[in-house]
Amino acid sequence: MAYTFNYDYSKTLWMKLYLADPDFQNNRSTVYVSFEQALDIVKAVDHITQGIQKIVYLVGWQCLGHDDCYPEMDKVNDWLKRDCDATGRDSLLWLIKEAKKYHTVISFHGNVADEYSANASHEEFVRTNSVCNDKDGRPAVIEIFNGRDAYKTSYKQFWESGLFKKLFDRFCEAVPVREAGTVHLDNFCIAESLNPATYAEEQDEARNKMLDYIHSLGIDVTSEYTYREAHFRAESPNHPIRKLYASGGEQLTECSWADIPMRTLGRIPATWWTSAMTMQECIDIPPSLYSGHLNEKGQLEVFYGDMHGEDIWRKYGNDPASWAPAFIREFCLLQVPYFYLNRYRRLRYTEDPAAAPEDRYTVYFSEEVVSRASDRSITKNGIELKRGGDVILPLTDDNETFIAYSENGKAGLWNVPDASFRHADVYEISADGNHFIGSVNVTGSQISLDLKPGQAVALKAAKEQNL
Repeated sequence: MAYTFNYDYSKTLWMKLYLADPDFQNNRSTVYVSFEQALDIVKAVDHITQGIQKIVYLVGWQCLGHDDCYPEMDKVNDWLKRDCDATGRDSLLWLIKEAKKYHTVISFHGNVADEYSANASHEEFVRTNSVCNDKDGRPAVIEIFNGRDAYKTSYKQFWESGLFKKLFDRFCEAVPVREAGTVHLDNFCIAESLNPATYAEEQDEARNKMLDYIHSLGIDVTSEYTYREAHFRAESPNHPIRKLYASGGEQLTECSWADIPMRTLGRIPATWWTSAMTMQECIDIPPSLYSGHLNEKGQLEVFYGDMHGEDIWRKYGNDPASWAPAFIREFCLLQVPYFYLNRYRRLRYTEDPAAAPEDRYTVYFSEEVVSRASDRSITKNGIELKRGGDVILPLTDDNETFIAYSENGKAGLWNVPDASFRHADVYEISADGNHFIGSVNVTGSQISLDLKPGQAVALKAAKEQNL
C-alpha cells in the first residue's frame, strides 16, 4: 500500500526544534526555545535556505515539555508563550501563522508508543489492556523518562478499544495538525504484551490501522526509525524491553533485520534515522516514497540525506552567530547534495570491500550522475560538482538558484553544467539574509568564484541589464 502524501519529503527540508523539558519537581518547564524565539530561528533558517519549502516539528510543545503526557497531546505548554498572550496556545497559533511568511509549516512532534501513570487516561489504558502487560497481566514498566515510569502501548488493544481514535481526535481539536498536513510520531516501535499475548504481527497490523486512520484525516506521518520488527526481538541487547520479553519464558528471537519486511513502507514517507536498509533497497526504493537521514555511514556518504537541525540548535543555542556556521555547512554539504541526487533515478552501486566502510560505495544515477564515497565527489557526465568540502549545485528545480560552499576555501573555476542562466548575481549567505557581492558570467559551463573557508554563496539568475 502506498499513500499519496501531502509533501515530497525528498524535496522538503524537515527538521525538529527542541523547545522544552519538564521540571516536575518545580511543576514547570525548562525552556530552551520559546515560541517567540522559535520564529527567530525560522526566519534565519529561511534566509539561509533561500526560501525553500520547510517543515519544523516542535518538540516539547505540549504539557510541561518533551516526554510529558504522551500519548495525550491536547494541552499546549503555557511556559512557551509570549508575554503579550494569554495562553501558550495563543502564542502557538501566532507562530504557525507567522512561520508561513518564511516558507515554513509548523507541526508537532508526538508519541503514541509511550504512556504514563500520571495521565488522566491511564486507568482506561489499564482497563482496556492498552498498555503492554507482564505475564501476570500487570502493566509492565519498560523505561524511565524524566524520572517517571513509562509504559508501552499495546497497539492492538489501543486501536480496538477506540482509545487511540479518541486521544488522536482530541489532539487534532487542540492544535491545527490537520492544517499542517503532517505530524512526527516519534519512536513508533512495536512492543509486545505478554498477557493478553499480543505479538509482533498483530501489533504491526494495528499500527498500520492507526496510520490509515491518520491518513484519512489528511495527515502524513513521519517517524523516527525504519521499522522492521519480529516476535520477541529488540534491536539492542541492552534495550529495556528485552527484560519483559525474557520474563515470558520464550527464547528471544535472533534474526537479521534484513529478513523482516518494511511493513510501514508506503505509509511512512520519511524517518529521522533511515536505518536498517540494504544498499540494494536504497537503490530500489525511490526517495520520493521513503527518505530521511541514512543512519549507515557508508550509505550516507553516497546518497547523503536530510539534515537534522535540532542537534545544531541544542549544541550552539539560539544565537545565529553561534549556530549559523554549523547549519550552513550541513545544509551545503548534506542537504543540498541530497536534494540534487534525488532528482535522478538510482540505477546501481559498486562496492570496494577492501576500502573502509565509509569509503566503499559508488552509486550510479540516471543522466550519468555518479556519487563516490572514496573522495566524497559528485559528477555529471564526468564534470565535477562536489569533492570533499567543496560543492556547487542547483538548489531549485528550475536551475536558476545555485549554492556554492567551500569548507577550507577555494578560488578558481567552478562547474555549472546544469545552469539555466548565462549571468548570475552572487550573494553571500547569512542568517540575516543574502548580501550582494558581485556578478559572474557563465563561460563554457564554468564560473569564477573565490570562496573563503566556511563561506557559502547563492548564485541567482541575473538580468542582462543588471551586469
